[in-house]
Amino acid sequence: MDVQFTLFDGFAVKLTKARLEKIEELTGGNARFIMENTVQGIILGYYQVLLQQEQLKVLIKNKEFSKERYHYIKLRKELGGAITFDVLQEQNNYLTDSATVLQQEIFLKNAVRNLNVLLNQNINKTYRLTDPIPFESEEYRYEDLRDKMFRSNTNLKNQYISQELFRNSTRLAESNYAPTIVMNTGVNGSLDRLNANFRVPTGNTIENTVGYVNRNQALPVYNNVNETALAPLTQTGNSYGAYLNLGLRVTLFNGGQIRRAVENSRIQESIEQLSTDQLKLSLENDLLASFDLYNLRQQLVQISQVRLQAAELNLTLADERYKNGALSAIDLRIVQDNYQVAALDTYLAIYARISSSVDLIRLTGGLVDNAN
Repeated sequence: MDVQFTLFDGFAVKLTKARLEKIEELTGGNARFIMENTVQGIILGYYQVLLQQEQLKVLIKNKEFSKERYHYIKLRKELGGAITFDVLQEQNNYLTDSATVLQQEIFLKNAVRNLNVLLNQNINKTYRLTDPIPFESEEYRYEDLRDKMFRSNTNLKNQYISQELFRNSTRLAESNYAPTIVMNTGVNGSLDRLNANFRVPTGNTIENTVGYVNRNQALPVYNNVNETALAPLTQTGNSYGAYLNLGLRVTLFNGGQIRRAVENSRIQESIEQLSTDQLKLSLENDLLASFDLYNLRQQLVQISQVRLQAAELNLTLADERYKNGALSAIDLRIVQDNYQVAALDTYLAIYARISSSVDLIRLTGGLVDNAN
């Protein structure tokens, strides 16, 4: 049995171990990136359901307003205060709003189905969402977001790991310049067997005449010996030994392969450094654009809320004027449509602000942490 130990090889073992650790870390970073995209999709899918639900409430409220007006004008016609044209006009408005509600219910069902797909749930599973779509006026400082992004952005962290892998490859290529010291040790042995016919005593005694006394054949001299016979036997033998030696291997010349490998690795490392710098600039540009968009949408939400309050008050006043005969049905319908548009735009603005906020959190690497 022979065993070889590498005592020194230019720290190639240490560098290889560090490389494998970085590859494992990069794999975890890629998994985190997938998790961030999944979490972002689930969050936006959830708020999309809330958005469609709130818009459905607005449309139902608008339909009920049209229904009330339709019954009101029918009553006036029965009393002689309105004509058939007015009734048909209000009926048309009511039917139009009813159709819009039915269409919005489909949008809500589709949003719930999309959420189930994101959650990997039964496609027909339903939810009872009691919370309204939130609007939280949260202020961000760009400098804080920028510092956090450079520390925690998943793409940038993965790029740093990739850059470290290329740096490790350069050091690994340079390690081929160093000598290699190895230690060889082992043990050896042998086991020998000899199969042959050997003489073995049988246990019998043979009496042999070896001479005579004074050459008198009447006086013989006897000698007793043990009888032997040939028998097949196996003889075994063994020997064991151990050895230990050290070896030094130095590459004196290999056609410049090591030098070219080191140069290529350094070029790849420089390219990766440029990719890191470019990614940082790209992320900073995305962060600045998302930050400006978030502030814009924050202001749009505030404007839309003020607009909605004015439209709601205007609708109430217009309805009173209509019942007093000071406003036509066409003008009231215009006011009603303005209220509907203002309400729907308000919820769209809130959802857009939430989307921008989620995007800022993702860019700064806090989406998975916040979800946890």
